[in-house]
Amino acid sequence: MHRLIPGVALIATLVTAVPAQAESVVLGPVQSTDTLWKLATQARPDERVAMVQVVYALWQANPDAFSGQNINMLRAGAQLNVPQRSEMLATPVARARQWYYQAIAAKPGRLAKEPAPVAKQNTIPTSMATVKTGAAVHQPGPATPVAAAATPTTPLHTAPPGKPATSKATMPETADESWLQQFSRDYTLTLQQRYYPQQGEQGQAKSHSSVAFSAEWVWQSDDRNHQLAFEPYLRFDQRDSERNLVDLRQAYWQYAGDGFDVKAGVDIVFWGVTESQHLVDVINQTDLVAHIDGETKLGQPMLNWNLYGAGGTLSMYLLPYFRERTLAGAEGRLRPPLLVDTDQPLYESAEQENNPDFALRWSRQFDALDLALSYFEGNSREPILVPGQNNELQPLYLQMQQLGLEAQLISGSWIWKLESIYRKTRQQDFVAATAGFEYTQVGLFDSDWDLGWIAEYQYDSRDEQAPLPGQNDMFIGTRFVANDAAGSEILLGLIQDLDNSDSRSGKIEASMRLSNNLRLRLDAWFFQSDTNWEPLYYIRRDDYLQLSLDYYF
Repeated sequence: MHRLIPGVALIATLVTAVPAQAESVVLGPVQSTDTLWKLATQARPDERVAMVQVVYALWQANPDAFSGQNINMLRAGAQLNVPQRSEMLATPVARARQWYYQAIAAKPGRLAKEPAPVAKQNTIPTSMATVKTGAAVHQPGPATPVAAAATPTTPLHTAPPGKPATSKATMPETADESWLQQFSRDYTLTLQQRYYPQQGEQGQAKSHSSVAFSAEWVWQSDDRNHQLAFEPYLRFDQRDSERNLVDLRQAYWQYAGDGFDVKAGVDIVFWGVTESQHLVDVINQTDLVAHIDGETKLGQPMLNWNLYGAGGTLSMYLLPYFRERTLAGAEGRLRPPLLVDTDQPLYESAEQENNPDFALRWSRQFDALDLALSYFEGNSREPILVPGQNNELQPLYLQMQQLGLEAQLISGSWIWKLESIYRKTRQQDFVAATAGFEYTQVGLFDSDWDLGWIAEYQYDSRDEQAPLPGQNDMFIGTRFVANDAAGSEILLGLIQDLDNSDSRSGKIEASMRLSNNLRLRLDAWFFQSDTNWEPLYYIRRDDYLQLSLDYYF
């Protein structure tokens, strides 16, 4: 019985195809010592084809060779077809590069790969939106050009996910191995250490440790019409009991027909294109105690229907149950001065967490432009903290209606991005937007290095009444990608309040692979404010450095 190889996709040496396909070339059988980067190097026809184009084309042409269509879970013993040069070039370099960056910058639980588009589609998912489908995407190496549920950004459905191109990848043909070809299993253990230079405002400790475990099982029928996925997630924190979590990130059945798919169960969906924040991302609740950037999400029960056609993708969501936001407890950090009583949340809706929420989204790609419009109605994912009993705060979830706009234009080395929302609650109506660009210098100093420059402006019409930063702020960042065997990547970012010169925050995100099964991540944040009515003022002592070690098996 062949085993599944975790981590980056692992490939072997070139072999010649059978005489009936004399012009085609296959790679394999896969050995545990091979890497996708090595594969792409061997399969690259000439220097006019970018490595990212080769990597994407290999994944797209061989969906059956990957467990759960996850490019980081290539099946041992598989033989992969090498696409023609014209197929590699069909994907613009800028799109393939963006896809690759999404892969190596992805956070656990944040990014998931997109099912491969149908063969006649030469476009790839962009960072507009994604559904976390298939096996979880792990990012332990450079050969991880995954899409999705990606980097801070996430891909856009441009084709039906149910029936990818038929792959010619050869696999074992015994009954047991044929069954294994339909079933994938994937496990991740994460050890995390967070250090704060100062004690918390309420005397919290400087050192916090946690451990997390996730298991994912995915089954797909022979005709690729049916898929079952199940992903439990557990987290235990040394000090903050509110950070302990037992969650289902995935537990769904999906049926893919001709031009449509239907999904019922629990899943994670991401919307948005910008780097500094995702205003439109409203389907899943934020697991705020996991990461301050708000990009880690809780599983959401849903009934989802997607219709694909020449006019774009139309997605409908019925959300029958609401998930409350995770908030820090008494011993936790990054919290307001008063403790929040998460056991007694308040709701505007009489149905409370059983209020049926509804969302509708249309998206389409116009050559270099990706566009999406969305509507949401139901419980607000952002609680308002109101005075409660025993000198504590209570989270209040209002009903809201939200219109969203996402736009992304790729022009050479430039990517122009926009997210904007109009939101209405019983308290107020407001407009918010984030707009900016990312420019990439490829092959810095004639090396393999890429250096990206990011600038985004954040606006919120609530001005100083906004409960979060971003009402009139500027984000400036840079992304360094080494394109090396370790998949080394660093993102530096600074957010400056344009109204208050003493109010700012900054972050560092870095990751690299230590082995095929191990990835090391570093995250650091600092917060500065001398204005006591600003949100950053209450966490000004919570600067931290965090090391995470992910083990995939």
